[in-house]
Amino acid sequence: MRHLLALLLLLCTCVSAQKLAAQHQDITFVGEVSKTKMLKNSTLEYKLTLNNAQGSELKPPKFTNFIVLRGPMRSLGTSILNGVGTSYLSYSWQLQPKRTGKLAIGPASIRASGRTYRTNSKAVEVLDVDEEAAAGTPDDFLLAELSTDTAFVGQQIILNLNLYSTTNVISRNLVQEPSYDGFYAQPRRQYDGRPRAVIQNGREYQRRTLLSIALFPTKSGRITITPYRMILGALRYRGNSGYSRRFTEQIPLNTDSLFVYVSELPQPRPPNFSGGVGEYRMQVQADRDQMTTDDALTLRITVTGEGDIERLETFPPVSEEDWNIYDPNIISEEFLDSPTGMLGRKIFEFKVVPRRAGVYTLRPKMNYFDVDSANYVVHTPSTFKINVAAGDGNTTYEIDTMTTEEAKLALLPVTDLPAGKTYGSTLTGRPLYWGLFLLPLLLAGGLIGYRRYQDHLDNRDPIALARERAARAATERLKVAKPHLDNVAPRAFYDAVEGALLGYLRDKFQLPVADLTRRNIREKLSSAGANESLTERYDQLLQRCEMALYAGQDKADDLAAAYAAAKDLITDTERQTSGEF
Repeated sequence: MRHLLALLLLLCTCVSAQKLAAQHQDITFVGEVSKTKMLKNSTLEYKLTLNNAQGSELKPPKFTNFIVLRGPMRSLGTSILNGVGTSYLSYSWQLQPKRTGKLAIGPASIRASGRTYRTNSKAVEVLDVDEEAAAGTPDDFLLAELSTDTAFVGQQIILNLNLYSTTNVISRNLVQEPSYDGFYAQPRRQYDGRPRAVIQNGREYQRRTLLSIALFPTKSGRITITPYRMILGALRYRGNSGYSRRFTEQIPLNTDSLFVYVSELPQPRPPNFSGGVGEYRMQVQADRDQMTTDDALTLRITVTGEGDIERLETFPPVSEEDWNIYDPNIISEEFLDSPTGMLGRKIFEFKVVPRRAGVYTLRPKMNYFDVDSANYVVHTPSTFKINVAAGDGNTTYEIDTMTTEEAKLALLPVTDLPAGKTYGSTLTGRPLYWGLFLLPLLLAGGLIGYRRYQDHLDNRDPIALARERAARAATERLKVAKPHLDNVAPRAFYDAVEGALLGYLRDKFQLPVADLTRRNIREKLSSAGANESLTERYDQLLQRCEMALYAGQDKADDLAAAYAAAKDLITDTERQTSGEF
């Protein structure tokens, strides 16, 4: 009995120690600065955050090299991500540097759960103000920036539209976008749109990426990207007789034209070139490793890369001397968004039949053009063996090898005319004569009717036309999500549904891409006459799409419900916003 009690006491002690260790493992205490490079006449925020604990005995840094303008300011709260709740307690200070150079902020400490937690030191580089350089720079400007201005046909280029601002911006209206002639364009969603403090031309700006586009050149030569144009709403104050009046100033901004110099791929191209440009990886799966000459081997090849996936062509996965290779089925072809750029994925399914028995070592190879080395490279991901035994001649597979034969020309035999018939006759007795005679009148009548129809279309309400186009476009966009619903591909499905809804709202309400936020959508729907229930349904479905795409909550059991909800949203939006807006 004594030994049993000791064992139970030991187990309780171990469990308590494990819980205490896990509890301390979740507690963090960090120090952050809002910028690591700044001007002497600017300010920064220093923030201390304690996560998952209640702290005491806080000892902040002494801020020897800084003037404390405000602080400490205390805040606390909780957040839930993927069903896991966290709490935080933060203290922040607004600081101004006393001098230029590399200034240090010392460590801080706090007591939590019986232990002392410390932060690391932080360093901030402070630059002197260049009055002459800053004199000619604007308060706000728009800049389109490319990841590279030299590329090969099919290579991915990232275009970011960045706003540099020193004013209090309260609205943005993108009034003109480039047409991207000469490129295949794919909008991106997973880019960092948070404001960043940067120093540009002797001034300190807040830089924010408004949109990001992945461009794939489709031709060689110098390709022009025309400017973006935007109307910026900045909050201003006008003083008069001891009081100030707030107003919004409309500031027109535009980017410069950009030029991309695109080269063709080097010649000669190697045999079995796949057409891929960029960096690619290939996965190969075989449905068996034992078979006979009466069987067909199924090879599923998944290719993922950063180039234009639509340019990727089929290539022989095995030796054509040892195997009969049939045309593959393309299982899927899609673009996947990532924080570094767009990734293309294409899945081929090949049927190959051995020509003879034996042991074959399969080495599927993919030949693509690597843009970093500017050379053609061969990627061989795996090698595996297939044992083929002799069959009895009874095939176990069915492959559609149907071909269309061209019709052969043949001369018909000459036959005698019936009695009373002769070659040739008078034209007026034939229908062809009267058809040609009446053809100008029919064409004139058709032209008049067509012009009246065009006049009718031109006189129609442009808002009604835009609404009709939006409904038709939304129906077509939702068709893109249907194959992903059938194939139970949650992430691709939610990406297609989100794109269909946002594109529909953009076309219907003439919203620029930068303003497609859930808040703006609610306001636009409410002003157009939609009830609160409809706006709430939009918000819930878009939130579900965001959670599936960015938080990993992509369960496959509610895809059909989400698809039906999207269709109902479009139908109800058309019914509730049929009036003017």
